[in-house]
Amino acid sequence: MNNRQLFIEGYLNKISEQFSIDKDISFEIFSIAAITERPFQEVYDDIQIRQKREIDSNLKGKDGGIDGAVFVEQGSYYTLMVFQCKNSPSLKTNQLDKFRHDVEDLFIYGINKLHTELLQPKINEYQQLSKDGFIIEIKYYFVYAGSNNDPKYPANNQNYQAYHRSGEYEIWDIEALYEKISQLIKAQAKRKEIKFIFNPQISNIIISDRQGQGLYTYSVGNVRAANFRIEADELCRLVEEELSANNTYEFLFSDNIRSFLGFKVRPNQRMKETLTNPDSAIYFPLLNNGVTIICERMEIPSTLQSGKYILPAYNPIIVNGLQTTRVIYEVFEEIKRKGNNKLQNVFVNVRLYETSDTEIVEKITDATNTQTPISYKDKVSNKDFNLYVKEVFANQGISYITKRGEIFSNYLSKQLKSTIESDTLLRFWYATFYEQPETAKNSVYEVMEAIFDATNNNSHPLHELFNGEKNSPIYQQLIYSYEIYRHVQNQKKAQQGSREYISHATELLAYGIYKYLENDLTNINHSEKLEEAYQFALDIVDQIIKKQIELYKKQEKSFSYSGYFRKAKCRVDYNLQAGIIDDDSIIQKLLQIL
Repeated sequence: MNNRQLFIEGYLNKISEQFSIDKDISFEIFSIAAITERPFQEVYDDIQIRQKREIDSNLKGKDGGIDGAVFVEQGSYYTLMVFQCKNSPSLKTNQLDKFRHDVEDLFIYGINKLHTELLQPKINEYQQLSKDGFIIEIKYYFVYAGSNNDPKYPANNQNYQAYHRSGEYEIWDIEALYEKISQLIKAQAKRKEIKFIFNPQISNIIISDRQGQGLYTYSVGNVRAANFRIEADELCRLVEEELSANNTYEFLFSDNIRSFLGFKVRPNQRMKETLTNPDSAIYFPLLNNGVTIICERMEIPSTLQSGKYILPAYNPIIVNGLQTTRVIYEVFEEIKRKGNNKLQNVFVNVRLYETSDTEIVEKITDATNTQTPISYKDKVSNKDFNLYVKEVFANQGISYITKRGEIFSNYLSKQLKSTIESDTLLRFWYATFYEQPETAKNSVYEVMEAIFDATNNNSHPLHELFNGEKNSPIYQQLIYSYEIYRHVQNQKKAQQGSREYISHATELLAYGIYKYLENDLTNINHSEKLEEAYQFALDIVDQIIKKQIELYKKQEKSFSYSGYFRKAKCRVDYNLQAGIIDDDSIIQKLLQIL
């Protein structure tokens, strides 16, 4: 058994034991977790489709031919990641074609097909988001346990070359999975220091370039800045040095920026067209905003050396310009494969800042990312309150995941009994203690943005909870939120067959449990009381759903579970049915809940 098999088999055995499932289903969970960078538990609960067949034998074969699906909010639009996973050594064209056709029929063309009961909540979600005016980009992931380069299966490589399209229809073999989890594990280690030498281009207008033409430097407070132009190849060399030293893009590209979108999106297509056209490539610095880089330290030259500038920078991080850098690097790699080693006459504008002030870094990142939404989960990850939460949860045997890839680290994935993502937990706190289940359902982006603002702004109503003080009541509240969340998720599987709405109602059910127990929250620790609260909330949701469906039928309108639970009306209806009166002093109440 080689290291790859030893490594992956260990995860598959762990998953199989944790969820009492066979190796084929374990392979699905493992594959989806690696690609989405989500915990195994969350994949099992919310992303994987097939596992729910094991609850009810009548549901076997009713997953629509899709093993997993998850919507990823991108601020103004969504990405739908869909998965087909085969624990087999061969890559077959009929399976590749069927997967694409199944997804297209069910989501893109909206064709009603038999045997899709388990997938229906995802289909409903897609339809509701479309109705609400959101653009949804679909990304296909076909994963198999064989190798693209296995001589026993020569068709594997042929099919990979014919079907694989990065960022659109991706085929992942066992080698790709192994490489991905290796990168995620390495990303948890400390970054190996990078010293990169920038070579700013001198002015081609003023021949006797003195600093201020090719290189423009200044300082504001404790921040030093340098603006200049470099050859595009130099940016590629920075990427190569980072990959050589750290085996990952993780450190070079700030977590504040969304990942590479590939060439399916129009701006990246146009950028590539510009770079590959000799007549337009020379105008690239006029057509592109360039890149913004933060570094720990830089050495600013006072004059030219041998006719050029030399500007060393230590541990540079690209906080704006990920798409630009990755497109340039992808084009550079294509050129190298064709036997060339240089992007001719392509230059990039660079803004380089030297600062270790995290607040300044955040401001620069926000200000320079006007076209891409900030990942507030990543921005919140290193806040003081999260460091305390991680320790509190570890003491409870729960790994609290704040950064991508942590699920594959030895400590978090193998020693602790369960896992939860920070944005998932904070979203359910927002649904329960902050009493906003519809917001938690509708937009994790909005939830994380509010919490990020609360960590920075001392006038924010939630600041006293999320300011990082060790005596904040938020830590106990998050423990309670986790117990409620876990109970709702566990019960959801049993309700899957009898209640069509159950996958859409998790946030409202969690809210209902919290309101039922809020006068004595210690009852959350007692399974009988927790189940009593769950049954009460479930009964209320049954009643309000029934009333809504009857109302819509009378008005001859179609009713959407997804749409209903995304609106404040669901909470208002629940409160009326349960006899709950809104509390205007919620912040004062939260500060007293320990």
